[in-house]
Amino acid sequence: MPIMSVRQRQRIGLSPNEILFLIGSSGELGLSKTGRDKQIFIGTPEKEEIVLFLGKDDLIAVSTFNAGLKEEIGIKSMIYLIKEFSSPIIVLPKDHPTSKRLKMVVACGDRIRLDCNVQAGTHPEQDILCTCEDLSGLNITAVPDGVEIEGLIKDYKIEKINQ
Repeated sequence: MPIMSVRQRQRIGLSPNEILFLIGSSGELGLSKTGRDKQIFIGTPEKEEIVLFLGKDDLIAVSTFNAGLKEEIGIKSMIYLIKEFSSPIIVLPKDHPTSKRLKMVVACGDRIRLDCNVQAGTHPEQDILCTCEDLSGLNITAVPDGVEIEGLIKDYKIEKINQ
């Protein structure tokens, strides 16, 4: 599929059996619709469990801090684990040393704000996600037939999920 360019604010069609890859020079973001009502479990350092109740149009977002085929396979795998196995999301405490070692991070919901100036893996609120500098500042909103992206991205592509 060809790589395309996006303007300042655009809607992009996305079905639950597809992944939208937003491609930066130093990282990528994968987005997929949940496709059905779903519960996502978040484990916190305080030994709490937060439950997110997602609707069929809500998003699963996976951010990686490198770009390429290996990262895209990782994004696809993580989305599959969350969608099909309800794999929990783990939130680290602020300044946890493991945060610097994370290769990808996840957020779920109807709105996701991308920011390169937050500590990876430490945000249980799920409306903010650490990303590479190229994608920082994007605001992504779930809409019934896809996503609406506010901000400028250079490249994206959509791929079918193989199931």
